[in-house]
Amino acid sequence: MPAWKPHEGWLREAVGSALGQRGCEIELIVVDDGSPEPVADLLDDVNDDRLEVIQIPHGGISRARNAGIGRARGDLVRFIDADDVLEPDSTARLVELSGAERTLAYGSTLVCDPQLRPQKLIEETSQGDVLLASVLGGFYVYITAMVFPREVLAAAGGFEPQMEPNEDFEFLLRALEHAPVRGERFVATKYRRHERSITANSGPANMKDMEAVERLFQRRPDLVGSGFERRARSHLTLNAARQLLHAGAYPRSLKMLYRSLRLAPRYALPEVPYFLAELSRLAARRALRRW
Repeated sequence: MPAWKPHEGWLREAVGSALGQRGCEIELIVVDDGSPEPVADLLDDVNDDRLEVIQIPHGGISRARNAGIGRARGDLVRFIDADDVLEPDSTARLVELSGAERTLAYGSTLVCDPQLRPQKLIEETSQGDVLLASVLGGFYVYITAMVFPREVLAAAGGFEPQMEPNEDFEFLLRALEHAPVRGERFVATKYRRHERSITANSGPANMKDMEAVERLFQRRPDLVGSGFERRARSHLTLNAARQLLHAGAYPRSLKMLYRSLRLAPRYALPEVPYFLAELSRLAARRALRRW
C-alpha cells in the first residue's frame, strides 16, 4: 500500500479492510512515500503484527509499490491504495481463483464517490490469454482487484516511474505476457474516486498508453507490421481523439481521427458519426451562447 500525504480517515479504512481479510493469511506492507507527516504516526494505535510500515524518500507511486514488492514475503501479491477498501472475503477468493496454476486472478471494482457511494461497476468476463485484447480495450481490470503470483512479478519486472500516471496499464501488459487470467464477477475492491484520484485528473490525450504499447511492440517484434499492430495504433489514436474532443481541442481531435482512419479504416469508420454529432452539438451550444 503506497501512501503519500494520505487522508487519515481513508488510510485507516484502507488498512482496516486489508487487515480484515478473511479466509487467508496476509501481511500488509504500507510504504510511506516520504510524507511530511510520517504515516507510521497515523497508524501508531493499530496493534497488529501483520502490519509493517516502511518509509522511503518521496519518489512516486511506482517506486513505492516496487519497495513494497521487495519487502513482501508472500507467494501472491495484491496491491491496495491508501484510499480504497477491499471486500472482506475478496483476497481469499482471488487466491482460490489463482489456484495451483498461479494464474492472474481478478474480480470486479466498484467505483465510488468520496463517501463510498457506488457510481459504476467495472467488471470483466475474459479468461485465458488476454494480452492483445487488453491493448484494444477488451480487457479492463483495476490491478487492485487482482492477485499477482510472485513468479509473474519477477518475470514482468516492477512498475516504471516514467510511465506515470499510466504505470498500471504498462505494468499489466508486461504481466499478461507471462500468465493467463482467471476471473469472476464479484466486487473485490471499492475504488474511492475523488479530486486527487488519477481517474479524476487524467489530462487530455495522455500519450502514455501509446508509449506502453510501443514498448510491447519492442518486446514482441512478431506483432510489428501485423493487422493487429495497425488496429492497436488506430484504437489508441482514436482514444486520444476522443479525449481532445472532450477537452475542446477540435482541430487536433479531427487530425487524430483522420490518422486513426488511415491506420485501420474498418475499425475507425464506425466512430465518425459520433464525432460529427458531437461537433454539431458543440457548435450549436457555442451559437446559443453567442446569441
